[in-house]
Amino acid sequence: MADAAGGSITPFFTIWTEPRATIRRIVDTDPTRNVVALAAIGPAINALAGQWSKAMDGTVNLSVLWPLWVAVNVAFQAVLGVVFLYIGAAVLTWSGGLIGGVANRVEMRAAMAWSQIPGIAAEIVLLVAVLTGVPIPQAMGGASAHLDPAFYKILIIEVVLALWGGIVGLYCIAEVHRFSAWRAFCTTLIPALLVMVVLALVFFVVYAIVGHH
Repeated sequence: MADAAGGSITPFFTIWTEPRATIRRIVDTDPTRNVVALAAIGPAINALAGQWSKAMDGTVNLSVLWPLWVAVNVAFQAVLGVVFLYIGAAVLTWSGGLIGGVANRVEMRAAMAWSQIPGIAAEIVLLVAVLTGVPIPQAMGGASAHLDPAFYKILIIEVVLALWGGIVGLYCIAEVHRFSAWRAFCTTLIPALLVMVVLALVFFVVYAIVGHH
């Protein structure tokens, strides 16, 4: 196979075990390669799996317009995935820069998109499970007492892939920012902490205003 960042499928495999080396080769050659597609694929597959699961459970109206609704929903989720990629990359470029990171937004988008591959694999597993008849409980449903034993196996796979994806993501962020994985972890915490502080301030102001009435 060709170079990891060239016209081959190599990085789709090496990103699992060599995330730093793989993302470095990608950003040094073509940092925009497959970025938009990778950001869109995961949410699109998740939306498709969700709609199909609802159809299998009989919780949606399978009218003649249902396929159109599924297509619109899948496309919408794919677009949201790309939007969140751009927003997330801007935020993590900024927060990483606060602690010595050097990545630009293009590099960060590559790091975030390519690190989604384990997550995409998890979505594919979920879709296959749905298509093969494994009942997937709905988030708002009350069918917790009727979970199929096969679902627990799928859940274990999903959790493992999610954890693996999180680790890959940290190493990819660390590489493009050229610092340690621990600082990459802090990079992801800074925005969350900032949001918590803002929410706390808003709550305090609202409570102070309401308390004076």
